[in-house]
Amino acid sequence: EFYVLRQGGTESPWSSPLAKEKRAGTFKCAGCGADLFSSTEKFESGTGWPSFAARLPGVEEEEANVLQMLLGVELRCGNCGGHLGDVFSDGKIFLGTRAFQTGRRYCIDGAALVFYPEDGSAPLRGEGPPSEPPQLPDWLKPPGQKVL
Repeated sequence: EFYVLRQGGTESPWSSPLAKEKRAGTFKCAGCGADLFSSTEKFESGTGWPSFAARLPGVEEEEANVLQMLLGVELRCGNCGGHLGDVFSDGKIFLGTRAFQTGRRYCIDGAALVFYPEDGSAPLRGEGPPSEPPQLPDWLKPPGQKVL
């Protein structure tokens, strides 16, 4: 959570339980609790990160030109400044979703969010389990020595 919100990091795809969250509710900032996204704007982008077609007023976008929008523009919480993810102008490729209408895809690190279900059940933090450290493929590992 700290790595994403305060250091601008990115979590591994599919590591957040919020990537598959489908219940009605509100996604809030894990750092300060500000309302950021509505579940009505969430859609399945296939990227492995929670994706939304539109944001709530609590999300700030970095100013950008057209080229930058294609490459992604940083998003921050308007209240605490925490890094949330990026917005892309590729929404039109998601036929049948609201992103097709808005033309935008808000790609958000789940670790930056807490989901508050509309039914009043317990909030769900978006931070997934710690990822395993990257391992070298066998062909890159130094030859081992047998120990007797």
